[in-house]
Amino acid sequence: MAERDAPEWVTLTEGESVLWDGHPSLRLIAPAVLAGLVLVLGGVALAVVVTDPTLRWLSLVGVPLGIAVIAWSYISVVSTRYVLTSEEVYQKTGLLNRNVAQIRLDRVQNTTCSQSMTERLLSYGDITIYTAGSDTMDITLTDVPNPQQVNRRLTEALDAASTSGTRVGP
Repeated sequence: MAERDAPEWVTLTEGESVLWDGHPSLRLIAPAVLAGLVLVLGGVALAVVVTDPTLRWLSLVGVPLGIAVIAWSYISVVSTRYVLTSEEVYQKTGLLNRNVAQIRLDRVQNTTCSQSMTERLLSYGDITIYTAGSDTMDITLTDVPNPQQVNRRLTEALDAASTSGTRVGP
């Protein structure tokens, strides 16, 4: 994957580059999209069936409600973003309120990649990054598309950090 420009909430140091960035899998919103489409189509169908003009507008409530369900589910997924650089891992959540967590690679103790059977079939999963020391935080990149590939990039970045002498720990 080619290097990319960093998002404005990621601070790159000299020589640091973006290795991967992404967000949770859009496959997760399929049930919400289906529910939203049912609401939209149900509202339109009721508008056709209901003949009373004073009640016809009531049946169309399903249309904006269905669109809102679809939009909310999409926005909630794309407002979460993950970035792996050659020196840090970032996790940003929130659209209006923003929360950015970051862990330097030299603090990473261990990583795990986990997938349920369904997640394996749909090619997404979770990557948990454990940090050294008990008073530091861990980050879980949830529902990442192609998690084995992302975990491989993370492992390569950890190895590079380790061989460059910037990594502390095991």
